[in-house]
Amino acid sequence: MIFRRLFKHRGLGVNLIAGFSFLMLAVYGWGLDWEDLGGYLLVILVFLVGLIGLAALLGWLLRKFMSRGENTYPAATTKIDEDHDEKEQNNEDQQTKRD
Repeated sequence: MIFRRLFKHRGLGVNLIAGFSFLMLAVYGWGLDWEDLGGYLLVILVFLVGLIGLAALLGWLLRKFMSRGENTYPAATTKIDEDHDEKEQNNEDQQTKRD
């Protein structure tokens, strides 16, 4: 069942098998110790988690700075914005009347 899901998207399944084969070649063919392999995989995992965490932090900061800039410096309103605001207010009024 798991193999069917992996091979449904052939690129993912082939890449996983190729990566696993390369790691086994390193261990059995080139004489790499299992401890060394585990250490390398742990270092890669730590760097990957750190990179994802850093990207999430920078994305959060960017969102905060962008939303702060909208509240601090409002753009000049136009007729289209005013019409849109009136339509939203009318929709909200109709929604409250229904409730």
